Amino acid sequence: MRINILVILGISLALLLNTGTSSIYAQNFTNQTSGQNFTQQQAQQQLDQANQQIQQAEQQKQQAQQQLQQANQTQQQANQTQQQANQTQQQANQTQQQDPKMNEKLLNYTNAAILALNDDNTEAAQTSLQQIQSALINATGKQVVIVPAPAISSSDESDDGESG
Repeated sequence: MRINILVILGISLALLLNTGTSSIYAQNFTNQTSGQNFTQQQAQQQLDQANQQIQQAEQQKQQAQQQLQQANQTQQQANQTQQQANQTQQQANQTQQQDPKMNEKLLNYTNAAILALNDDNTEAAQTSLQQIQSALINATGKQVVIVPAPAISSSDESDDGESG
């Protein structure tokens, strides 16, 4: 019986030792697993932060591209405005080069027409008006068709006289 008790005690002791070892092993495994989970969570957080930074960088890149496009459009508009100003200046220069004394000529022709009308000299007034018309046509540089017509037609005078 002593042998049986010793055998039972030995087996019990062996079971107790195995159970304690497996419990320690289980705790170590649990600690390692929770440590891995914690490391995975940190890695996931870092990955999420990196993705957010990439998104922010993409947004900043898009904003910079939009600003560059706006700056290019503004530059193009400024260039167009400058070209228009240059064309206007060239036209003004051409007008001055064509006949620098145009204003003086027109004033002389209109004065002559006024004096002729004051003297009831219709032929001289008509000549002055034709000179004014020719000067203006030449100043435009365009082809103009002149349709001669009296300033007041005789049918207009008779209609006005009857209605008045």
